[in-house]
Amino acid sequence: MEIKKTKSARWIDMARPSLKDLDFLKKEFGLHPIIVDELKGPSARARVESHRNYLYFIYYFPLYDQKNETSVRSEIDFIVTKNTVVTVHYESLGEIFKDLSIEGSGSSLELLHKIVEHLITFEERQLRHVREKIESVSKHLFKGKEKDVLERIAFLKRDISEYRIAVRLQEPILKSLLAKGNEFWDADAEIYLNDLVGEHLKIMNQVQDYRETITDFEDTNNQLMNLKIQTAMKVFTSLSFLTFPFVLIASLFAMRTDDTPFIHYAHAFWYIVGGMAILMIALVAYFRKRDWF
Repeated sequence: MEIKKTKSARWIDMARPSLKDLDFLKKEFGLHPIIVDELKGPSARARVESHRNYLYFIYYFPLYDQKNETSVRSEIDFIVTKNTVVTVHYESLGEIFKDLSIEGSGSSLELLHKIVEHLITFEERQLRHVREKIESVSKHLFKGKEKDVLERIAFLKRDISEYRIAVRLQEPILKSLLAKGNEFWDADAEIYLNDLVGEHLKIMNQVQDYRETITDFEDTNNQLMNLKIQTAMKVFTSLSFLTFPFVLIASLFAMRTDDTPFIHYAHAFWYIVGGMAILMIALVAYFRKRDWF
């Protein structure tokens, strides 16, 4: 448990709270037993609850998993009184909060705004790896590496979808917090909490832009792959048509019946092969003229 103080507010941050920590919160803020039980581990759903002397809400945000190359949902529970903000989480978020300065926070409302705004800023930084991967896909799109690009797009689409799921859950929470916060604090709460809703909207717009971009890239890559397949099929079909008559001719002469023409002539083999070669060259020239090959 870590406690930071400003002139008129304090921030209590807990990572993986112990029973002793939960007992402290229950006694310090008069928490309902159900909420204390909820704080023991990650919650099944996000929500905002307004109680007599505190607000309780669950906030989800995405964390990038380097090993699996996708974003995973992380959770922070908030308990907010008129002069205290408590954050409870189940992963180590020291790297996220290390550059968060709460100096100048005049109230728990301002402190809450700084913490959530910092998390949204972190979410925006998390989007950088998505943007960088999209730029990488764009560079490789027309370099004849459709299979490699398809694999990159598949991983990227999964990452964007997982990120989008986590971030979309924030919208109803922030709007609900705005409604309940106006009752819990004074009229100034609307300005601070509306700002958070607006910042979240920026994130959602970026995610949607990236989602549409990678879908466009996927369509383009699929078209390139289909063009290659069609070209290959066209070549194989042409080759089949070119070789079939010559296989038939060779099979006819291979029967060597008494009335088979030419086979009794000197150099008959070379005449037949030469005639087949001339005919093949003529067919290739005709196919090229008709743009069939």
